[in-house]
Amino acid sequence: MVEKKKIRFIINPRSGANRKRNLRGLITDNLDLDHYEPELCYTEYAGHAVKLAKEGVEAGCFMVVACGGDGSVNEIASQLIGTESVLGVLPCGSGNGFAMHLGIGRDVGKAIRFLNNGKVIAIDSCAMNGRPFVNLAGVGFDAIVARRLHRSKLRGVWGYLFNTLREVFDFKMLPVEIQVDGRSMNRTCLLVEVANAPVYGYGFSIVPQARPNDGKLEILIANKAPKWRYLLETWRFLDRSFHRSPLVECLSGTDIVVLPGTPTAVHLDGEGYKLKAKAHFTINPKSLKVMVPKVYAEVLYSGK
Repeated sequence: MVEKKKIRFIINPRSGANRKRNLRGLITDNLDLDHYEPELCYTEYAGHAVKLAKEGVEAGCFMVVACGGDGSVNEIASQLIGTESVLGVLPCGSGNGFAMHLGIGRDVGKAIRFLNNGKVIAIDSCAMNGRPFVNLAGVGFDAIVARRLHRSKLRGVWGYLFNTLREVFDFKMLPVEIQVDGRSMNRTCLLVEVANAPVYGYGFSIVPQARPNDGKLEILIANKAPKWRYLLETWRFLDRSFHRSPLVECLSGTDIVVLPGTPTAVHLDGEGYKLKAKAHFTINPKSLKVMVPKVYAEVLYSGK
């Protein structure tokens, strides 16, 4: 008789989709209970997922599953880096950018079945001033929007659009010094995006050339331009061509420093924070195990 593998589901009950869904029933109906021994844990306060994920690793869980949005993925993944425990993702948040990139989609039942028959791959993890992230980080406009959204009562895609439009009128272009593997440059820009993977929430692809297993970070600089020109370029998020916009430039490296000329904000996997000094970005190649659909693993390793 094969010993069942321990799998811990960490559920954020306040995350958008979790408020409307019976996750326990979906897990019971879709998880292979002949091979997995599930445990459901519910977060009770901000940062509780970090503690629960660490305990899952210490308990020898084969897999720890983030049931929430990109913020939940960030917290749980931070405790799995460099361990034998595998990260699983159920798209139970609002944006679910990381889940969309992994090919998991938005169907939670289907995502649970991917845990049964998917493939474990190793991806890169990253850090900003020592603080981990796995998908995207950014300095400037999008980070300020992320901070606004966190404080807003209006959530989801409409909350994101409302706060984006609200910030457009107030935001002043940001002077920055950017160091890429020791090479320095100065820019005035809307934002600087540092990408391990390409997708914001809601399927918006900002750095489509980013690949989370290539050992490098992609940097996108949205240079100074009238804001209305950026509004006219938003269609590029949908057809994966924003990096080809004449308003942006793209670089890659493994050690990135962004020094803002004025206080601003930084986001890590969609969670915004104040930034008064430098943001130092580093990468830790193939340091995080993730369960993904087999078709995603085939595409990722084929280089398509």
